[in-house]
Formats: sequence, structure tokens, C-alpha cells
Amino acid sequence: MEVTIRPLREEDARTSVKWRNDSEVFKYTGGVYDHEITLEMELAWIRKVMANKDEYRCAILVDGVYVGNIYLTDISKESAQYHIFIGDRTYWGKGIAKKASRIILRHAFNSLTLDWVYLRVQRQNKAALQLYRGLGFSVYGEDERWISMKLDSAVFEGRDSEK
Repeated sequence: MEVTIRPLREEDARTSVKWRNDSEVFKYTGGVYDHEITLEMELAWIRKVMANKDEYRCAILVDGVYVGNIYLTDISKESAQYHIFIGDRTYWGKGIAKKASRIILRHAFNSLTLDWVYLRVQRQNKAALQLYRGLGFSVYGEDERWISMKLDSAVFEGRDSEK
């Protein structure tokens, strides 16, 4: 199973709109919707984020099949915020998120030369917490709903076994 990432494309909207309307896919993200997301809305969103210069938004592909999204947002000289979801539920639990995460984190630390990457995760999202800890993220803040984590470049380099 080959996992790759590539920048989002407009044609991705036809697939990703289905995920945006799947409450199971989005229950642990910050983006729960109280209305249906239309293809036109999804396409407008993709066009908007593709134009943002401080973001790197990618599709996750497994053997060429688009299965999810992974992003670096709020990119500065030192840091970026990391986001991921596997939208196609038939690919959950197969290690795809870990492989895609390593790819984008290598980009963050090696190509963008960032010092650290951070994220927020819902406390109940046990699978994501396990992934993030396995990648080397550590907790730096929390409240009753969210846990804030960060990963320093040196920690990632020490854990990245797929160099």
C-alpha cells in the first residue's frame, strides 16, 4: 500500500464534499456543520484555501485513490498548525494517517525548516491521540474538551524511522 500526498485540486471537491456531510468523519474535528455542504460550497472552499500562501493543504492518496486530507496552516518562519482526517472510512485503522503524517512533517521540518508543529485534538479522539504521541507530539495545554500538542523538529528527527 503506497501512501502519498499532493496539493489539493479543484476536482477533489467531488469526493471531499461527501466526507464533509458524513457526521462520523467530522465528529472529532472542529468543523461540525448544521447544514448540508453542497458541491459548489466545497469547490469554493478549495479555491479559497488553495490561494492562501501561509497554508499547505494536501490530499492523501493510497495507491492513487484519494482517501483524506492533511494540512499545514498558519505557516510562519518557526511553526505551523497540523490537521489530518481520513475521509474514506474503509481506510480507517490501516496506518495511513501515520504514513501521510510523516510525509508532511518531513516537508515541514526539512523543506520549510520549521522549528515546531502544533495541533489541537479533542480529548475523546483516542485514535488521533495515539497517532500524535507515536509521532512524538507532546501535550503543552488542555481544557475539558481540547488537548494542545506540539512536536519539535529534533524530536521528530529522532523518531522518524522512514528516512
